Amino acid sequence: MNVKRWIVAISIAALSACGGGGGNLPNGPVVNSPGNGPTSPPTKLVNVSVSVTIPSKSQRRVRPGYVSVNTQSLVIELASVDGNGVTGVNPTTINTVAGAHGCKESSGQLVCTATASGSPGSDVFSVTTYAGQNAVGAVLSVGSVSAQIGSGGGGVPINNQLSLSLCGVIASLELSLSPNSGKRGKASTSAVTLNAFDGSGAQIVGPSDYEAPIALEIQGDTDNAFALHAGGKSGATLTIVKPTSGITLSYDGNSQAAPITVAAGVDGLGSIGKSADFALKGKVPPPPVGTIYALNLGTNDGLGATVTEYAGKSNGNAAPENTLNLSSKLYARSIAVDSSGNLYVGYFGNAYGFNPSNGTPITGNEVAVYAKGATGNATPTAVINSDTATQTTLFPIFMSLDSSGGLVTYGATGVCKNDGNDAVLIYPAGANGKASPADAWGFASPTLRYAGPTGLTLDASGNFYVNGMLYTTLGPSYGLYVVPTSDDCDPSVSPARTIPWQSSTKLEPGETTNVSLNSSGEIYIANVELEGSGSYPSCQGLANVYSAGASGGSTDGAPLRVLTLDTVYTTNSQCSSQRNDLQPFFPTIALYGSSLFVADDFNNAVDEFSASGSGTVKPSVRITGSSTGLNAPIALVITSVSGQAQARPAHSQ
Repeated sequence: MNVKRWIVAISIAALSACGGGGGNLPNGPVVNSPGNGPTSPPTKLVNVSVSVTIPSKSQRRVRPGYVSVNTQSLVIELASVDGNGVTGVNPTTINTVAGAHGCKESSGQLVCTATASGSPGSDVFSVTTYAGQNAVGAVLSVGSVSAQIGSGGGGVPINNQLSLSLCGVIASLELSLSPNSGKRGKASTSAVTLNAFDGSGAQIVGPSDYEAPIALEIQGDTDNAFALHAGGKSGATLTIVKPTSGITLSYDGNSQAAPITVAAGVDGLGSIGKSADFALKGKVPPPPVGTIYALNLGTNDGLGATVTEYAGKSNGNAAPENTLNLSSKLYARSIAVDSSGNLYVGYFGNAYGFNPSNGTPITGNEVAVYAKGATGNATPTAVINSDTATQTTLFPIFMSLDSSGGLVTYGATGVCKNDGNDAVLIYPAGANGKASPADAWGFASPTLRYAGPTGLTLDASGNFYVNGMLYTTLGPSYGLYVVPTSDDCDPSVSPARTIPWQSSTKLEPGETTNVSLNSSGEIYIANVELEGSGSYPSCQGLANVYSAGASGGSTDGAPLRVLTLDTVYTTNSQCSSQRNDLQPFFPTIALYGSSLFVADDFNNAVDEFSASGSGTVKPSVRITGSSTGLNAPIALVITSVSGQAQARPAHSQ
């Protein structure tokens, strides 16, 4: 019969059309083979002329639709007529290689023609292209093509010059950034090149959707300093549904940002992916100082103590942003702040917090947790106290928080076979009430015994640093003791490293206070130097710096350097008296970024020094005066979380 060619109306199908063609492998004839015939065909079938144009591999111009240059066969099958599904119509497989039946060269392209079955009306045909002949090999694209078919038949051209809804099937990706690095602190924009390739290695081009979209995302951007942009959309993730140019990556210049990775993957197909790194050049500056928290012992040894909060830019006679009034019945001894801004206060039930006869904590000790921003006479949102079921009591003279938000402090417990002995307690995040520590560890010999500790901190790996006096039957043992995080449930730990208090390390009992670490793991130990002679010496605050490291046995060499803290000095003769309430805390230090903060309880001041200094160092910031509310500050916490005022860089000049 004569086939009358009709002008075909080609429509762009919805994204769902891209997923429909590739899953059904052909079961019908190769062109001009007899086949088995339909089992339940539409009322009337007509011949439809199919013309397939395979673009030249030398073509550079990107055309609409997607027919891969490496297409060697194609399957076309009637899918619906006037919106109604059909069954029993055999698909037609067309080989599209030079020399195949019905194929010839035309204007540098290969044009292949064949006849398929259609039905009068608005027909939709499913199309699948392959990298091999006879519908074998990698699937290169899937989708549909629509045509209005008359009673005498019609024509369906399939080529890259018409708007087919033929969707490329991604087999591999190519991803690059230009430039792929930037200067820290300076905003920049990089071009993102994202190319998709089919199973034959040909690049998928044109405005048709991919058979499955590409998920493009930024990884490692904890500071939200980067964003992807494409087609009017922006964010940390983008869904790329079709070949897209003009994708960019922006960096906002945040000096605290970390290097990131841009990753691309085919949605639902984790094995198909590609990534590109973006580096930031330049040293990371210290994080900005957001809030300075100071625990003020007051005039009654911690009864009715206060916590005052200062904005990061505070200096001089600055009023606190917030003042929290603590218990008038309990003795405040320590503070900590978690990543959510909750404030932890360590309380003793009496002035000592332990039983002098055996060195065990009293049951009245507790840790109270106050909500972020708590002020005035606010009550705690949680209280951690003794648990008789596990023989647990607290001795929160110092506190720290581990990487999971768990509280680490001193106490005694039966957990981890500690048999009710003094130990370092590790509570899970959110502990409340008569809580049991998740883990606890104690020393083998010498052992913990209160009130021996003068400091406690953790490094980035979770190793424990205990400063103070340990107990033996032969007498006290003084030093800085480092315990690996792997021993967090061991009742008989031997320190992995010890810095003894002795003349070679320039640390003396009765003159050494707490410990802190900088970002490189260097160890800072606060202490005083007594000046003058006789019973009324003056006290000069110092910070000794020792090499980083959680192991190494006994390291009894001299400190790397000693910071003599100008202004942290008192002529009050009580500074050397262990009977004075302030003496055990003079001075108290806290490291933050490149800054060393010091609580000076004798002078009612908080000072900030450059932590990299040596010899006599002068403060860059000194908060002191009648408006500050400072009243014998004995503990500090510095955070990057700002209150109402702006933050500032650590150690501003």
